[in-house]
Amino acid sequence: MESQDVSAWADFYAEDAEWLEYKHNYPPRSPRRLSGRAEIKAFLSRVATSGVELRVSDEVVGPDRAAFCLWCTLGDDRRIIEHIIIHFHDAQITRQVDVESWDQE
Repeated sequence: MESQDVSAWADFYAEDAEWLEYKHNYPPRSPRRLSGRAEIKAFLSRVATSGVELRVSDEVVGPDRAAFCLWCTLGDDRRIIEHIIIHFHDAQITRQVDVESWDQE
């Protein structure tokens, strides 16, 4: 994730993985939803070319879930903090749920 190697990053997701994002413009009643590895990989490619710096912290890992904090630093020094829970099966992410908070522009 931190190195943003898109192919390696996308390989962690199951073919039918689901990714939900909750943030200011995607509230609880209408989260952003990515479905399937191909759609997730396309999103990861946009992240990797955006110039954002990613840092993972506070990881907690269980037998079928993990949680961590992701700090994103944008090119203009604004920051995003994400708290993420991933569900996995057979060493692949099947579901990811992000809750984000952004610095104002």
